[in-house]
Amino acid sequence: MDKKLKAEQRRQVILEQLKERSQPISASKLAATLGVSRQIIVGDVALLRANGQDILSTPRGYIFSQALPLSQYIGKVVCHHSREETAQELAVIIEEEAILVDVEIEHPVYGMLTAPLNISKKTDVDYFLSKLEVSQAELLSTLTQGVHLHTLSCRDEAHFEAVKSRLEEEGFLYKD
Repeated sequence: MDKKLKAEQRRQVILEQLKERSQPISASKLAATLGVSRQIIVGDVALLRANGQDILSTPRGYIFSQALPLSQYIGKVVCHHSREETAQELAVIIEEEAILVDVEIEHPVYGMLTAPLNISKKTDVDYFLSKLEVSQAELLSTLTQGVHLHTLSCRDEAHFEAVKSRLEEEGFLYKD
């Protein structure tokens, strides 16, 4: 019973840490702070999510969804490019001062697969690209021959249309 109480207390501390922060915190950092393994933290976060807590995973770690700096207008774009062009696509979005909320693909078996990104500045892009290179992981869009959707957070609809136009100029928007 004592062990269960400690686990519940640990999950409460995790939740408090996430609610206090405006930037993601890694499972490894939470694990070091709480004196447990990274895998214990991953399990704790899964249990918190199952109990209705809106915790997102990003390339930089966990973040409580209300901490995301979402703007006034949310829009989706359909993009198509190679792995090698990923850095350029991300740079365009950041240069246009939009927030790249997530990436989605339509999988033939699982349906829509979505991965939160929360990329809003150059350091986020650099971290994402570095993690991609070090891990040698494939992009989700590999499963769909480069076709994917992005949710963008923009100041307003005109800003979204400007970002979309720039992506089109650079050749990143999907054309059928």
